[in-house]
Amino acid sequence: MQTQTRKTAALRWIDSACDIGGIIAAICLAFVTLSICYDVFMRYFFSAPTVWVQEMSIYLCIAIGYLACGYALKNDSHFSITLLVDRMTVANRRRMKIFTHFAGIAYSAVFVIKGYENARFAYDIGDTSSGLMATPLWIPWMLVPIGGLLLGLQFLKKMIDEIQNRKQS
Repeated sequence: MQTQTRKTAALRWIDSACDIGGIIAAICLAFVTLSICYDVFMRYFFSAPTVWVQEMSIYLCIAIGYLACGYALKNDSHFSITLLVDRMTVANRRRMKIFTHFAGIAYSAVFVIKGYENARFAYDIGDTSSGLMATPLWIPWMLVPIGGLLLGLQFLKKMIDEIQNRKQS
């Protein structure tokens, strides 16, 4: 019984981590919207554009994309083409879901590994952006493995849920 509780707590933790990623992505979306509006206002009314909005909005959009992917998967918000899947038997549909979740985990692992390697390389060579902010590029690069980890964990949770649902039915 304690093992089942531990599994359930781990699965709840995955959902919570993806929810936090989604909340941070929503905050980034609000901030990028406000900062772009501010830049347009300053440019139009005072002929004084900002020097930081363009670069910062790029990094915030990257954060939105990577941090929200686990949250989107949790809520089944990713697009899917179900033409063939809808015609399968229930057993084959479950097998297909398990296979696609496994493929998603493998895909996410590439994001984590390669994203970390790129972030580490940018850190090691001291790479910075060419903009006026001179942002150390390892910081935006770290969004790739973080987003990949959230996505991979959510694929793992969905695969575990699918396997447990098969055992229960």
